[in-house]
Amino acid sequence: MNNAQRNVFLISFSFFFIFFGFGTAQQYLVILFAEQGRGNLALTSLFILYGAFLATGIVAAKIIPLFGGLKKSLLIGGLTYAIFTASVAINSAMLLYIASILIGIGAGLLWVSSGQIIRDSSNERTVGRNFAYQTVGMYGGNILGINIGSYLVQVFSVERVYLVLTASILLGLIFILWVRPVKGEIKPSPFKPYYMFNKKMLMLLPLVFGAYFLQAQVFTAVNFIIVSLLGVSSIALMITIIKISNIVGGFSSGKISGWYDKSNLLILLILMALLGVTLLIGTRTLIPVIFSAILLGFSMAAIYPVCLAWLNETIPAENYIYALGVFHVYSNLGMLSAILANLKFNSGVSFVPGIAALALAFPGIVMFRKATKKLI
Repeated sequence: MNNAQRNVFLISFSFFFIFFGFGTAQQYLVILFAEQGRGNLALTSLFILYGAFLATGIVAAKIIPLFGGLKKSLLIGGLTYAIFTASVAINSAMLLYIASILIGIGAGLLWVSSGQIIRDSSNERTVGRNFAYQTVGMYGGNILGINIGSYLVQVFSVERVYLVLTASILLGLIFILWVRPVKGEIKPSPFKPYYMFNKKMLMLLPLVFGAYFLQAQVFTAVNFIIVSLLGVSSIALMITIIKISNIVGGFSSGKISGWYDKSNLLILLILMALLGVTLLIGTRTLIPVIFSAILLGFSMAAIYPVCLAWLNETIPAENYIYALGVFHVYSNLGMLSAILANLKFNSGVSFVPGIAALALAFPGIVMFRKATKKLI
């Protein structure tokens, strides 16, 4: 195995343990805090987290060299995930808010650095597949964590559960120690906050916003729909269905994105997501809800590797790190909007902004394809 492919697998293994801890912590945070009468504290914490993540995406290309480069940024970013879960265990609202800011900054470092290393470790045919390995690691950790978490929350106190999740994240950091960026550390980059208003990137805003709006709904509105329909004990089963669909969708779409037109693939994924949302909010019977979970899980995870592979084809190499940062700015706008929607509206109405964004994603994809045709 060459160094490039080893980097991809090491990052994927690291994401498995990091998101075993954080994904589980996030999934149960709103429900557990709601049972304690602190549901708004959980949502506010998540709002701060994704707000800080959004801000970091704007400046990621500039600050990663200041933190010592890609590998050190990976380590620092992963460490903030452990700080966040540990803050829940300590049971201090003020500490939770501070940790939410830290993990927001760390998430920007983790995702942009890992994305750049994977991109540098890939060619045009393998880049989608390699981003898919990353999503498989993340969602695989989610599945195991959520199922083990369903047992832990029944046996242990919230504090002990979150300490276990913190230990998992720290274990994931070990794999990063062996990562070796194939193109060396990135050099200090100019500050380009205006890149988030780049005309081509803005064409993809509805797609990324809508996809990540639905990602946030999985640990907010979808949780409450599952609880109202099947009870809290069914959360692990339903989220497992979504996460397995995430793995299948992310890996299969990432794999075939090297062989088929990415714009048509993204349009198909949007149609699947819209059908899944329609089934979820339009019924309260079990079979349609399960089918909607499969459609949403498949489509949401698949958009990440396909979109980043498409950007790799169409964005000049020297601007790719800026495109990565902007991608996460747009994704976190979706996350923040979903959290706000759940603070203001019931679970059914809270899906409306995401549906509207995905409807606008169709013309956005067509425009992006035309605008970048000369670069392909």
